[in-house]
Amino acid sequence: MERTKGLDKRGNGVLLSSRRAFLAMGVATAGLANAQSISVKSAIQKGTLDPAKDLAAVPDADFDAAVETLETTTLFDDEKRASALTVIQRAIDRMGQSRTFLAGMSDSAPENKIAAIHAEQPPMRWYDRAFDRVYRQFNETTVTGEKPAVWYLYNMGILVKTKTCAFGIDICHRQAKRLAPHLDFLLISHNHGDHFNHALIQSMMAQNKPVISNYLLCWDWYCREFEKTFTIKDITIHCSAADHNQHLPFAVTTFEVVCGNGENPFTIFHSGDCCRYDHLKPRGKPDLYFGHCAIGLNFMDAATKTMPAKLFLPVHHQELGHLIGRWRCVAFQDEPARIVKSLREAGFNAAMPVWGDRIV
Repeated sequence: MERTKGLDKRGNGVLLSSRRAFLAMGVATAGLANAQSISVKSAIQKGTLDPAKDLAAVPDADFDAAVETLETTTLFDDEKRASALTVIQRAIDRMGQSRTFLAGMSDSAPENKIAAIHAEQPPMRWYDRAFDRVYRQFNETTVTGEKPAVWYLYNMGILVKTKTCAFGIDICHRQAKRLAPHLDFLLISHNHGDHFNHALIQSMMAQNKPVISNYLLCWDWYCREFEKTFTIKDITIHCSAADHNQHLPFAVTTFEVVCGNGENPFTIFHSGDCCRYDHLKPRGKPDLYFGHCAIGLNFMDAATKTMPAKLFLPVHHQELGHLIGRWRCVAFQDEPARIVKSLREAGFNAAMPVWGDRIV
């Protein structure tokens, strides 16, 4: 039987068993393009998308200047970053549905192909540049105190390094496999392709490293209970089940990760795609809280009722796999800006990180 190499629906390299499968992939691609077209038309009709403004061409010089602004400012430099993110978002939207496949492209793709994509699609330059930046800083950083080093990679992916170990949460990036030798364990909030990377998972499992999730049968690390706690070295991971939306009840696992076992451990709370503030159940006062900015989660209710975090970080913005439409989140001009502003006005500490940011 003829075998044709291609990409699966998440863009991972696979062998398609027949030409029929290859043609089916083409039909799926055409379907996605049609869905994008419908979403764009709907957004235009609703007035949430102005083609002349939001889809205007972005000169390379303007895009590179925007990236430089993001790399030389902090996650609290709202005004400077807002302008840069507007440029970035316009370039992302101009990619159309192709961004879904490009973001999941195999990490073994030829260098000349990657270079061509970087030249044609500037957001992919930043996508890979941000990963390389985090990867370099991660390897160059030595943690000696109780406070870990924390990076925001992409979508809801964060990378953490403590004085005893390193781990990732919801790591999704085409180059993610490069992290496998450096991580002690991996946490995945739920079984949606924008929250994990197959190659990274397979590499971690091949090395007998823990991968904690609510869907992978990974021996002692499977977590489908409503409440469960794991301990790895001096890291304690409290897991709880939460709703993704009304159609996916308790489909998400939230993670409260306590780094260290001294008197003042550093705590990170990551709620994946949890949509309900009353499903957030920290045992203490988290130092960092990462939550989905566009799933319906009420950050203000969370801050005042269930999530006493020291710093709120709305993420899941500029995610390349979602089409223009309902779930598209436009940088600082949309939900993250509203969330950050309202929390700050109420006296809470909040900021929106961008790809490649070091949080701590």
